[in-house]
Amino acid sequence: MVKGVKAGEKVMAKWPGSALWFPAVVLSIGDDGESYEVRFEDGTEDDLSERHVQKETNFRRSRSRSPARKSPSRRRSRSPARKASPSRKKAESPSRKSSASPSRKSAASPSRKSRKRSPVRKVAPVAEKTPTRPVAEKRVTRTESHYSTRSAVQLGAQTLESPVNLKSGRVPKTRQYEFGGPVGAFLMMIGFPIFSFYLYFACNEKKCQFAYPTIISLNWRDYYDCTAYEIVLGWLVYQAVMSLLPVGRLVRGMPLRTGVRLQYRLNGFFNAVVSIALFITMIYYKCGVNVILDKFLQMNAAILFASFLLAVVLYILARRSPGHALAPKGNSGNILYDFILGHELNPRPFWNFDVKMFIINAGMVGMILLDIGYLARAWTGFPDNPPYPLLCLVFFRVFYVMDILFFQETMLTGLDMQKEGVGFYLTYAALSSSFLWSLQARYCASFPPTNMPLYCLIPTILLNVAGYIVYRQSNLMKCQFRRNPNSKDMAALESIPTSSSRRLLVAGWWGQVRKPNYLGDIMMALSFGFYCGFNSIFPYIYPIVLILFLVARERDDSKACKDKYGAAWDRYCKRVPYRFIPYIY
Repeated sequence: MVKGVKAGEKVMAKWPGSALWFPAVVLSIGDDGESYEVRFEDGTEDDLSERHVQKETNFRRSRSRSPARKSPSRRRSRSPARKASPSRKKAESPSRKSSASPSRKSAASPSRKSRKRSPVRKVAPVAEKTPTRPVAEKRVTRTESHYSTRSAVQLGAQTLESPVNLKSGRVPKTRQYEFGGPVGAFLMMIGFPIFSFYLYFACNEKKCQFAYPTIISLNWRDYYDCTAYEIVLGWLVYQAVMSLLPVGRLVRGMPLRTGVRLQYRLNGFFNAVVSIALFITMIYYKCGVNVILDKFLQMNAAILFASFLLAVVLYILARRSPGHALAPKGNSGNILYDFILGHELNPRPFWNFDVKMFIINAGMVGMILLDIGYLARAWTGFPDNPPYPLLCLVFFRVFYVMDILFFQETMLTGLDMQKEGVGFYLTYAALSSSFLWSLQARYCASFPPTNMPLYCLIPTILLNVAGYIVYRQSNLMKCQFRRNPNSKDMAALESIPTSSSRRLLVAGWWGQVRKPNYLGDIMMALSFGFYCGFNSIFPYIYPIVLILFLVARERDDSKACKDKYGAAWDRYCKRVPYRFIPYIY
């Protein structure tokens, strides 16, 4: 509890989302004595922690005369850094030394020196004679800049960034395990590729149904093809070059543990446009694009091998990285667990090459190219009766990925960029998404539902569009609010203050459900399955897996927010009781 501060007293309080202090009145003090409800001079009320409330006397301005109005006696005074010359010392008589009375000495020290204000001139640190001068100058300078900035904020001429809790030293050990711990993470590392290969053998051009036992080839030659491995290697090199091109905006990410903001080259949309143009040109001139679809299994195996190799290299490099650069979820000390979850948060092995952004771009662009390839093959097989459901599926999938890459800046505020390390799990999940989630387009190309009536197709399109609107609007609002909650547009939105100076957004879609972006994602995933009809469960594996993943992530996120925000999170849950679907869940 701040000593001497009572309810109704005027204090200086730290403005939420900034490093600035402004006058406020204490409305009430929490039972624990560590939280304060204050009202700023503009009427804003907020709950602040003890360290964000100070007594007003600590910020009081000094009433000093300007440096130009110094009296002769002040001119004769010598700063501690200026030593008298030897000749002056000799000429100074003993009588002069003794002539200064005690009253004169007391009139010339601390009170008089504290009145002197010199915010520009630096004082040498000799400080036994004048210990108060540097402190007084520091307080005056800080107070003046705070008040001038406050007026700029009120006029909308300045925006304030979110506060950064600067922390030095090694990232603390991981206490909460994902996937149940090292054993669960290992089973996931083995089971995820097996599940991917199982889908290929269970659903192909001849049949698409669950069967037990499904025949999975155990011959390694079925998973190796030199051409397929060369294509995958060439694709990864091409994506690496595209990531390094000086095209696109340079944007700073969210503050890291040390307060540093990494720069990101947002050229994913340019990458996708160029890749689609080249791929369509190859299809038009029949440059052997079908080999990519024919060697689907071998290329998936090549992606698995490349992901494992890349994860090994990244883990070795992470062992040499500074402690503050490690990932919060991949710093358990268990080699296997850290290798799978990712030991380093943002690996950049050379130049400004960000591995995390590289694998995300490569996976998403590869997915839409495979979808376009299956559409071209199906259209060639049905030139007079093109599969319109497949056409709608591919169009909206391409639009979905292009939209993500166009608004790539919103990815920088997500949990993947701020918490997830780059290990085998993220690497294989991102790169294999090209093959795993193109299952819907492969199914439609092999078993086209050409007889889907309009009363089924139109509602599916409407569901897709509605899901996109919810997804995009909520993500844009979240990104803007996280980057600058005190900007002119965001400050007027309804939010709930917390003791950590952050605010919980409860406006727009975020006032209806806690995860509206997840809701939009699920709506689009379901519409992608509806385009494939209802003759098989395989097209719905993608939305089923996505729903399970998002539900688990929301639960973990809610638990972390409860531990972080405490009572403020309870108020937020009462204000927004539904997680995904209003009035249902």
